Amino acid sequence: MKRIALVALTLLLGMLVMPAHSQEETVAAGVYVPAMTLPPQVRLEGLRPIYQQLNRCSSAALTIQLSYFGWSGTYDDSIRALNPHLEDVAVRLDEMTRFVEAQGLRAIERVGGTLDLLKALVANGFPVLVEAVYYDGPDAFKDWMSHNRVIMGYDDAQQVLLSYDSLLGNGEDNTGRPIPYADVDERWRAFNRDYMVIYRPEEEERLQAVMGPLWDPQAAAEQALAQSMAELETPYADSFTVFNAGSSLVLLGRHEEAAEYFDRARGTGLPWRMLWYMYGPFEAYLAVGRYDDVLQMARDVIATTPGVEEAYYYAGMAYEALGEQQRARANYEVAVMRNNGFTQAVAALGRLAAAGG
Repeated sequence: MKRIALVALTLLLGMLVMPAHSQEETVAAGVYVPAMTLPPQVRLEGLRPIYQQLNRCSSAALTIQLSYFGWSGTYDDSIRALNPHLEDVAVRLDEMTRFVEAQGLRAIERVGGTLDLLKALVANGFPVLVEAVYYDGPDAFKDWMSHNRVIMGYDDAQQVLLSYDSLLGNGEDNTGRPIPYADVDERWRAFNRDYMVIYRPEEEERLQAVMGPLWDPQAAAEQALAQSMAELETPYADSFTVFNAGSSLVLLGRHEEAAEYFDRARGTGLPWRMLWYMYGPFEAYLAVGRYDDVLQMARDVIATTPGVEEAYYYAGMAYEALGEQQRARANYEVAVMRNNGFTQAVAALGRLAAAGG
């Protein structure tokens, strides 16, 4: 069993304090806070340090996270599965969860995370993969990109989370690179505070107890939307706030509203790499029939890099909706050529073949 280093140990793994209010009451108040007593310091041990190759932080972070569960695979194994094409620049969380499940483990992905939830997950033995912003230089919008890291500890006295980071390191003696509590949300919120948790099948009940109502993906999306709506009422609201609202509305199936928020966010201005990683505008515009906008966004992405297979997939979806089957098939084929594990694109090709298109 993995060891958990605790200072002033007050929590045994799996022992949860019953909430003072129902989970429904907590969520209705705005943001769910796990109602349990946590130790002041936690550090999960047994994670394997990995130092990433260019544009391979997702595979690196996932390898680090899997190593905690005794996975014997390698970083190269992860790259072959998740980044099969040399030009690939991004990996979706749903791709990672499928890979995890193929290893005999389970995983969930959610949005609307909080610092309190990260701490509760770690204190209960679950390292958490989070997607955050990275840039190196004075021009954040120009240098802005996605970067995945693993949260594996925290220290209340120092007011820091502890992380394993394939680019920035793992802290002194691999005890975790500190991230000040005050800085966590600023780099996380651009990705709607998304996160992924891996667990063994026998740990599901314990994980559900920690997650509370957020075990339900719709409840998590509702919380993420509430976070954005609250942020819109503050001076800190920006195009990421608006974009996040659109992303959450897509998850809730409210596509017309989502499209309006995406229009606002794009009109205000977003980093040029944003659609390398976030595909909510494609989903919303497809759902409301704005196929020309989908095609233009796909062209814009491909003009910056050919390494986003999702751009070809969404172009294919738009062409298929317009009845242009040959163009749809051609785009789906490129998406699959670039990532033969892209199940949605594979399914789309199968759908066209079955229809004789």
